[in-house]
Amino acid sequence: MNKKCRILICDDHADFRDLLKCLLKREAFVEIIGEAGNGREVVDKALKLRPDVVLMDLNMPEVTGLEATRLIKRARKHVKVLVVSAFGGEDVVAPCLQAGASGFFQKYHSLTELSHAIDAVWKGRTYLSPHVREKVSRADGRAAY
Repeated sequence: MNKKCRILICDDHADFRDLLKCLLKREAFVEIIGEAGNGREVVDKALKLRPDVVLMDLNMPEVTGLEATRLIKRARKHVKVLVVSAFGGEDVVAPCLQAGASGFFQKYHSLTELSHAIDAVWKGRTYLSPHVREKVSRADGRAAY
């Protein structure tokens, strides 16, 4: 049997977490191992549960998603963090990547695109949503990821 990607979902909106869980359960390669509603909780759970990928919202109570990403990556380098946010400007994306995030997914994209993003970061690649790639490559003059 093939190994499944173990996912920890972190968002301060319970309804959005429930939606993600419902949608991702359809994906054969995904196993949802937990969820968190704030940044402190996601750090604790990431350290205990050792997920393959954390789906991380940025605007979190107690500890921001950016700081939670830093803390998780410092303690568990193998854990991949995929930021899931409605925002996507270079001023938001660049600090996430510098903090150790493996990718940046904008919330308004499709489940198919989210599955692609999860698979990409799980396999060690960097993922940026299409609009984010365009903004980042235009802003720094380099080719998009």
